[in-house]
Amino acid sequence: MRLRGQRGAVSIEAALLVPVLVLIAALATAGWRVWWASAQVQAAAEAGARVASQSVLVTDARARVQNVVAADLRTAGVHCRNTALNYDLGAVTLPAGVSGTVWVSVTCTVGLNDLLVPGLPGAITVTGAATETVDMFRSR
Repeated sequence: MRLRGQRGAVSIEAALLVPVLVLIAALATAGWRVWWASAQVQAAAEAGARVASQSVLVTDARARVQNVVAADLRTAGVHCRNTALNYDLGAVTLPAGVSGTVWVSVTCTVGLNDLLVPGLPGAITVTGAATETVDMFRSR
């Protein structure tokens, strides 16, 4: 039995509820995308520092860091608008018996404008950094 004046109530409820549910889903997607990119950028920085600490020459270390970071981000599916890579590889040149550290920093700009959420920035920049100790007893 239908009460008078209740015609179309479900349509109105749906028209009010669906945009709210879509907005919640878009915000959850944005949060997940930023979290995922941040975790993967940190992992790429750690991999870059690890490979740099195992290198013998600075030029070799530089090339290996760039390749490993790019491959890690690509494999993880992180789509960076801009990627910046900073590193200090000076410890690679230290003589045997002297300990030192190398560090790698990766910055990635993650786009969010495709989510169409009002008030959400078009992109967010995430950064990851890692430091590794160079083995002082390795052959150089």
